[in-house]
Amino acid sequence: MSSVEVDTNVKAVLDLASKACIAYDRSDLDERVRRITGQVEDRSLNVVVVGEFKQGKSSLINALLNAKVCPVDDDIATAVPTIVRHGDPKRAWAVLLQEGEADDSVDDSVDDPDLRREIDFEDLPLYATEQRDAEHGAPVRAVEIELPRKLLAGGLVLVDTPGVGGLGSAHATAAIGALSVADAVLFVSDASQEFTRPEMDFLAHALSLCPVVLCIQTKIDFYPAWREVVEINEGHLAKLGHEVPILAVSSTLRVEAARRNDKELNQDSGFPALLEKLRGDVVGGANSVQQERVGGEVQEICEQLASQFEVELAVLNDAELTNELVARLELAKARSVQLRGDLAKWNVTLADGVGDLSADIDFDFRARIRKLTQEGDLAIDNSDPINTWGEFEPWLVNRVSHEVISNYSLLTMRAAELSAQVAGHFSLDGGRLFEDLDIRTPSQILSTVDVEDSVELDDLSKGKSGLTILRGSYSGMLMFTVLGGMVAVAAPLLPIVAPGVGLLMGRGALKDEKKRQLTKRRGQAKNAMRRYCDEVSFQVNKDSRDTLRRVQRQLRDHYSARSEELHRSITESLKAAAESAKTGEAEKVARIRHVEAELSRIKTLSKSAAALSIGASS
Repeated sequence: MSSVEVDTNVKAVLDLASKACIAYDRSDLDERVRRITGQVEDRSLNVVVVGEFKQGKSSLINALLNAKVCPVDDDIATAVPTIVRHGDPKRAWAVLLQEGEADDSVDDSVDDPDLRREIDFEDLPLYATEQRDAEHGAPVRAVEIELPRKLLAGGLVLVDTPGVGGLGSAHATAAIGALSVADAVLFVSDASQEFTRPEMDFLAHALSLCPVVLCIQTKIDFYPAWREVVEINEGHLAKLGHEVPILAVSSTLRVEAARRNDKELNQDSGFPALLEKLRGDVVGGANSVQQERVGGEVQEICEQLASQFEVELAVLNDAELTNELVARLELAKARSVQLRGDLAKWNVTLADGVGDLSADIDFDFRARIRKLTQEGDLAIDNSDPINTWGEFEPWLVNRVSHEVISNYSLLTMRAAELSAQVAGHFSLDGGRLFEDLDIRTPSQILSTVDVEDSVELDDLSKGKSGLTILRGSYSGMLMFTVLGGMVAVAAPLLPIVAPGVGLLMGRGALKDEKKRQLTKRRGQAKNAMRRYCDEVSFQVNKDSRDTLRRVQRQLRDHYSARSEELHRSITESLKAAAESAKTGEAEKVARIRHVEAELSRIKTLSKSAAALSIGASS
């Protein structure tokens, strides 16, 4: 498994920070440095390719890599995420579902060897496409491929997602789920037409969840008017206030250029511009974020390392400051003790925030489902479900999918705000922590719930209609004959009038029966809609609570460690102040030179860390 190439400056700063922590006997800070180093070294850059059905996503990845790794067929679509990373030699695995796990997951962190089955490249279509259900019984959630390609050697990972059923469908939540692990999104749409409304809605979600989004207009070799389409799409994005670059490419020209070794044809394919964007915006952007984060973390560590030496130097230079410094440090120590307790303000803020957030997220989703069912009831009441259920069911699935995704977007935003509030008690940057919060997406929830497709929406058949008319006619004729027989004058007219009366009453009975059946079908459709919504609500509410518990534990553990670090730093400073006050005059000069030298080393490290942050933001 490849990882992002670590910048030499970042690596050097982290190595120096670790050596400094060890030299100053701060194993707690060294553990923090090692954890940051591990995150930096193990991180990959996930580029997720999303788009509507048959827009050329798989062909785009194949053309980028100059290799046929993602199955491409006119009649068969990608059915599970295909994850392509660097590896030599080339290999492929089918990642199997665990028992009770949802399909269409994009989480590729599977370490259980029993769930990873190595497969031949020739068999990829049997596992990655819709053929998989017909060809083998093993439930597959993803396909992983390792390929020796220079583009991937730096840690880039390409993820081809399913595009089945439209971007508003429940199946498309797999693509939404992929955005949670995405460093960049390639949104693919062919040049046959301008962006549709579902595509624009999906782009809005992608822009809210992912830092880098590139729009790729494919098949420009097949559609002569592609320039006009690109211009129209640029206008759509501009109206919505999105600055998203649109790159026009042709996978066919790229493959042909590689076959001929034709540089000019390759330039016409548009792929050189795409590759430049990937290297600049994605790899370069990730490096900038990495540098800024490492720089900020190491500067904070340097502040704690320097604190005890600064106190010691102040006491050595002016003994009269000892009492004042000790008093200030005692106050700081008391505050650090408060930060360590369960009743610390940050802990109270965290507990209250998670409780409020849980209630707000639950209320938000209930309100969304309530409005949805009201609209569904109105639609059902204004139609006959037996005629409209085929259209109503996809609308229901799409709408519920949209509401689930919107609810999780709210959860993500509010969790980031909570992280910042808790960080305020430490005067730390909560944004850095939030990048690692374990907030999953709804990609696996909707695929565990299906709309009930066995709803009995029976219409009156001709036979049943005939029996209803016959039953109504017979009842009417019988009643009229009995009543008419009681009146002697009306008896001669019975043979003539009775059939007409029976027919009228039979038609009335048929009309009433049709009305009753329509009411029954509407009730059945509403019940099916509510059962589906209830099941989704059950799953979403459970997952939301689990997610918030994970967030709470992460924030609690993170800031508990920070409070322990602060407490130890202040304790060391108090100890240094006390020992410095006892230093004799003969030893002061040598000790001052030693402390100044140590501070100089720490400041040099801090400046190197600051240079990382400045370089990242410039």
